[in-house]
Amino acid sequence: MRSPSSLLPPVCTLLALALLWGGCSLGRQSPPTRLYMLTALSATDESQRVASTAGVALAVGPVRLPEYVDRPQIVTGDSGNELQQAAFAQWAEPLTTNFTRVLANNLSVLLGTDRVAVFPWRGSVPIDYQVVVEVTQFLGALHGSVSLIALWRVLGTDGREVLVSRQSKFTEAAGSQEYRTLAAAMSRTVTPNKPIETDLCKRASPAYSAAHGRR
Repeated sequence: MRSPSSLLPPVCTLLALALLWGGCSLGRQSPPTRLYMLTALSATDESQRVASTAGVALAVGPVRLPEYVDRPQIVTGDSGNELQQAAFAQWAEPLTTNFTRVLANNLSVLLGTDRVAVFPWRGSVPIDYQVVVEVTQFLGALHGSVSLIALWRVLGTDGREVLVSRQSKFTEAAGSQEYRTLAAAMSRTVTPNKPIETDLCKRASPAYSAAHGRR
């Protein structure tokens, strides 16, 4: 039978290794989580404006995004079946909320109107047209490209008449391996289909309104 003193060296060795491992673990800190947002067009950027429709009241929403991207962690991927979830890159707020607000701002800039309400709106809000969006794909790959595929509907004042229904697809280059450039590329895709803008402008014109008994 071993004496207690004969067990001391192995025990001391184990304790020393445990302390060393603990010290190494403390020295390896996880990278900080970085937060990102989609950004809207500047109010002074009129280069893409279709026409001025000042005074037209727009309602934006509801907007639906696929659940696999509508989560705190940024999800990347391409057209394949495998997606990647970022460990330390997250959206600063729910992606659907961010997407809807950016879309509303972009429509305000592109159509030249300040009368824009975002779903869900409270109380009685005068609405000329409502834009409803079903996003079927909103994905990008680092150092690859970003793809947005969406179904757009423009509804009349009663919210039941479908005036326009179209599908649009946008692709933007991400440009680098950084999530900030990915978020910037995704932001650039949040723009309605050009025919949607043109049709809204046409319907908001005084001549069209008079001919069709609107407003």
